[in-house]
Amino acid sequence: MNRSLRRTLAVRFAATMGVGLLAVAAAVLYGSHLFFEHHVDPAVIRSAMAPALAGVVLLITAATFVGAWWLAGSVVRPVAEITEQATLVEAGTLNQRIVAHAETSEYRGLVAVLNRMLERLDVAFRIQRRLTADVSHELRSPLTALRGEIEVALRAERSPRDYQRVLHSALEEIERLTEMSEDLLLITRIDAGLLQAQRQPTDVAEVVEGALSLLHGRIEERGLTVERCFKDGAVAPLDREMIERVAHHLLDNAVKFTPPEGTIRVTTAPLDRVGGVRLSVEDSGPGVPPEYLPHIFEPFYRVDEARSRGSGTGLGLAMAAAIVRLHGGTIRANNVPGRGARFDVDLPVPEPQPVAGP
Repeated sequence: MNRSLRRTLAVRFAATMGVGLLAVAAAVLYGSHLFFEHHVDPAVIRSAMAPALAGVVLLITAATFVGAWWLAGSVVRPVAEITEQATLVEAGTLNQRIVAHAETSEYRGLVAVLNRMLERLDVAFRIQRRLTADVSHELRSPLTALRGEIEVALRAERSPRDYQRVLHSALEEIERLTEMSEDLLLITRIDAGLLQAQRQPTDVAEVVEGALSLLHGRIEERGLTVERCFKDGAVAPLDREMIERVAHHLLDNAVKFTPPEGTIRVTTAPLDRVGGVRLSVEDSGPGVPPEYLPHIFEPFYRVDEARSRGSGTGLGLAMAAAIVRLHGGTIRANNVPGRGARFDVDLPVPEPQPVAGP
């Protein structure tokens, strides 16, 4: 039964005091009975009542002490259980949950809050461990390639053309490492609250057109069709440079996974009621398996081969999600029946900050 701690304490305290008051009332009634029914001499009653009342006081004091001890024990017992179990929780045992024999709603609520906190910490630690392992793997691959090519080049005399080829390949790996480091640094700074959005009025349709112009060559090469649906009013105070990175990656992602002669649909529109802008990018590719959708914005998360081919750092969607969070927005991924993957980005207008008084 889910009971209130306040009500439980009140009932138990009232019961303890009630027992004491009943004992006093019984002593008084007994004395009155002797006086009125048996006409006992008042002096005798007084002489008998004095030790009787002293005994009643001692009895009440003892009963009150026992009741208070029992009451205090019932109150602190769940706290002691919670404290003992919480002390045993460490970084490697975050999957454990606190189980306390609490009968009141307040303690049950406290246990539920602590368990939800442990669950969030467990998820965060698992993501951090996976990210550390993924970063180690992603860094090891280009470094191993760099080392192998340089070692092969140094085993014997090579022509200038061979050295140029090795240096060109090494430069590509270095550029990939640099891009990965910059993306990781950006995500880390945003999550740590060390970066602020430099907002200015931004037409998201212009941002999309700029990204499409950079991808024009690849779009023409693959014979893709780009459908534009730009609605009026898709202007909001945004960090233009960061939103350009979001739009470029979403469109680059769509170009990468849309089959030749496929279609990419881009939509910009004002958000209803709340203000701001919605950007949607939809492709006609294979889509994202449903089991991968909840994790697609995690750094270095790998999906099936149909959507993991090509180059990249594996941080694009994670970086886009971090930038959207920085703007107080949301980003979602889902599959459109009969088409492919669709990414929706909502960028609301920030709430005005209260002006500090003098």
